[in-house]
Amino acid sequence: MYDRLFGTKWDDITREEAAKRAFALGVAAGIGSPRPEELDRVLSSFQSAYDRSLVELAYDEGRTKAIEATAEADKPEDVWDELVDPTGTPLTAPVSASLPGALTKLTLTDPPEEGPPSSLDLPSMLRK
Repeated sequence: MYDRLFGTKWDDITREEAAKRAFALGVAAGIGSPRPEELDRVLSSFQSAYDRSLVELAYDEGRTKAIEATAEADKPEDVWDELVDPTGTPLTAPVSASLPGALTKLTLTDPPEEGPPSSLDLPSMLRK
């Protein structure tokens, strides 16, 4: 299923595409069709530990969701169709559920928030 949808003939890959592929590889592993060589290839395309950890998290998320869905599905194809759409996009977020927003979103270009930081703000029970 992974090979038909994504193919294995690629030379360069973006972080987003790697997360999609890693999620799909995790789903494939969860339904009994592991592709460790393809996962290693996706991981080795990134030099930074941060990018590799995002790929690993997406893989783990896909594998976990597939294992959970396998208990309710009759066929592995049903699990694949439930978690990965025909264009290769995960039907659930491959990483954002695993990481807090500060790690998944680059905030350097965002304007500063108005008002005091939440750590300096009074709790609601102390406000009138």
